[in-house]
Amino acid sequence: MAAHTSGIRTFLQRHCSDPAALIAVFEGEHRLYTLSANERLCSAGEEAESVWIVEEGQLKVLAGESIVWRGAGEIIGEMAFLRGQAKATPLRGNDVVAACRTKVWKIDRATLDGLDPTTRALWYETVARVLVTKLDEASLLRASQARDLADGDRIIERLVCPEGVQATSAFLLNGADRIPPVKKTAVIWFSDLSGFSAHSEGLDASEVGDVLRRLTDPQVEEIQRAKGQVDKHMGDAVMAFWLCPDDLRVERSLAGATRAALEAARRVTDIAEASALPIGIRIGLHVGEVSVGDFGGGDRIAFTIVGQPVNAAARYEQYRHDPGQPGGRVRVSDKVFARLPDDVRSAFQPTAVEFPDKHDRRFVAYLSSI
Repeated sequence: MAAHTSGIRTFLQRHCSDPAALIAVFEGEHRLYTLSANERLCSAGEEAESVWIVEEGQLKVLAGESIVWRGAGEIIGEMAFLRGQAKATPLRGNDVVAACRTKVWKIDRATLDGLDPTTRALWYETVARVLVTKLDEASLLRASQARDLADGDRIIERLVCPEGVQATSAFLLNGADRIPPVKKTAVIWFSDLSGFSAHSEGLDASEVGDVLRRLTDPQVEEIQRAKGQVDKHMGDAVMAFWLCPDDLRVERSLAGATRAALEAARRVTDIAEASALPIGIRIGLHVGEVSVGDFGGGDRIAFTIVGQPVNAAARYEQYRHDPGQPGGRVRVSDKVFARLPDDVRSAFQPTAVEFPDKHDRRFVAYLSSI
């Protein structure tokens, strides 16, 4: 075979158990076609009259929106002859377009149909080897894509609460341009590390990060242990929530969130005292109906909860007690306190405090004994 048929030679030496036998058959197939960039080689649905082997250049096999590339020494169009019903005219399954100036050898179906039984068996054995190779490549690609998806899910889970991950997955699956907000009852947590900003002024960046993580980790652990969702970290503050579809889950979430707040406050205080850190913690809890969904503007959105109960939870966390009066590290609204079981209520001072916000709206809170 002439040197300029090196694409055919490469293909057969790579996949055929007896290359010389098929080289002899294809020796007369000197039908070299040249395609310009973006020129179509074949279209999905048309009758398959030949296969091609790439001599030089590159072809794009279009399968929906995905693209498979085929280069020198690779075959194109062989799967059409294995698709469909016996004795029916085979049809192309995909569009194939030249990615650049490309040369291909055309092997007509008549040549393949005219092969003697032994050579025909050798040809289909060769095609089978090609298909196994392509299947292996596809399996590796799927495995790589699966790893990429898993990595992507882990990244999303670090940036978005579990409710947001589920909504984002549905959003991507359905191809919608936004996640529509819905109304739900939620238990809302706001916490803040008092004294952290002043203490961090004398630290370098790595020390600030280390202290913040040591005092934030216990909060996140207790929230997640109680089946809550961390919505966001805002400096040294944490916002979390429990979505409650029915009254039974409201009751469970109120008790679970309050127990988590009490335990988180204890753990953070122990760490701060053991390390002689002049840092305390305040946690506010409230319950109410909120809007859940993606909110923001332009291309910057955030999956979160919004509404007056969210603002109120922040007010409970921000309560400042009078000098000489117990402040209570955990502050719950009267709505939360009224629905707590007795064993959880016992961790709070029996008398409520009332305080205004900057708009003179009145808030009633119960403060923990610690």
